[in-house]
Amino acid sequence: MRYKILGRSGLRVSEVALGTMMMGPEGPGRAGPLESRRIMEAYAEQGGNFFDSAPVYNDGESEKVLGEFVNTDRERYVVTTKYTNAMHSGLDPRISNDPNRGGNHKKSMVQSVEGSLRRMNLDYIDLLWIHLWDFSVDIEDVMRAVNDLVQQGKVLHFGLCNTPGWVVARGQTAATIRGWEPISALQYQYNLVSRDLELEVIPCANALGISVTAFSPLSGGFLTGKYTRAVEREGSRLDGGWFSSLEDYSERDFAAARKVDEIADKLGTSSAAVAISWVQQRGVLPLVGARTTDQIVDSLACLSVELSDEDIVELNQISAAELPWLYSLMQGEGSGVIRQMAAGGMLEHLDNPGFPGQVSHSN
Repeated sequence: MRYKILGRSGLRVSEVALGTMMMGPEGPGRAGPLESRRIMEAYAEQGGNFFDSAPVYNDGESEKVLGEFVNTDRERYVVTTKYTNAMHSGLDPRISNDPNRGGNHKKSMVQSVEGSLRRMNLDYIDLLWIHLWDFSVDIEDVMRAVNDLVQQGKVLHFGLCNTPGWVVARGQTAATIRGWEPISALQYQYNLVSRDLELEVIPCANALGISVTAFSPLSGGFLTGKYTRAVEREGSRLDGGWFSSLEDYSERDFAAARKVDEIADKLGTSSAAVAISWVQQRGVLPLVGARTTDQIVDSLACLSVELSDEDIVELNQISAAELPWLYSLMQGEGSGVIRQMAAGGMLEHLDNPGFPGQVSHSN
C-alpha cells in the first residue's frame, strides 16, 4: 500500500480507502460485527489506514463497529464521517418530527459531530464530510462553522461529498481569504460507467489543491464481472434498493464491463481489481466497500495491478460518453476549427498543456 497526501493538509492516507456502509448488525446485504472486523483487519494488514463512515449507515451502527476497531490503535488510523443526512427514525423516534436533525446548517453539523464522537468513542474526527449539498446554506457559513469545530479540536480536516463544482470553488476561496480550515478532499461516485466528474469537478479540485475520492468504483458491483461472465452470482445492490438496477446500464456500459473482464483475464487478476486500478490511474482515490472478507481481498488485488498505456487507452475510449455542448465545443469531434481559431491559427506551434487535445512538443 502506498500513501497519498490528502489535499494540502499534509495528512497521509492509504491509496485505497475502506467504506463501512455495509458494516454493522447482522442483516441482508450487510456484514455482521465479526465479519466487519475481519474485513477491517484484512484491509489494515495490507497497510490501509483510511476509513469512511456516516451516521446514516445502519442507523449509526457502522460508526460503532468502526470505533471499536480504530480505538485499538487510534493514532494509526484516519477516521472520516459525515453530516447532513439524519439517521433513520428507527433508531431515534424524535427524528420524525425534528427537521433540524438534517441539513448543511451549523446546528445539524454540531449535533451530528457530537453524536458521531459518542458512537465511535473518539475525541476527534480526522476528516468531516458534508454528505450532500442541500442548497439551503451559503458555503461561506459552512466553512466558518467547520472552522469553529477545528478550533475546538473536534475535527481536524474538512471535505465535501456530492456537491456542485461551483460550490467547491466558492468554499475553497472563502477559506483561503479568511484563513479558515480549507477543503482537503471531495467524494463522489466515479467509475468507468460514470465519468462526468472529469468535466468540472476534477479540474476544479486539481486547480484548488483538493484530493478526489471515489465511492462506488465498481458501480455497485456492475464492474466485477458478475453480470458479464457466465457464472452464478450472489445478490447485490443492483438487484434491489434505490442505488441502481441493471436496467440503468446501456450497451456502452456493458461494453466497458466486458473490456474490464478481457483485461483482467489477460493480466490474471479480477475484474474488480482492474476497474479499481483504472480509477487510481486517473489520479482519484478509490473508496471500496465489502460485505465479506473475500470481497475486500478481491478489491485490494488492485494494489498489484499495473495497467499498460494500451489498456488505459482502450478503457478510456470504450467508456467515453457524449460530451455536453459546452465541452464538445473545444474537445469533441469536429472541434479542430474552434481550437485553431482560439490558438490564433498557431495550434501546431503552440505548447499549452492545458489546451484540450493539444500535444506538446519538447525541444
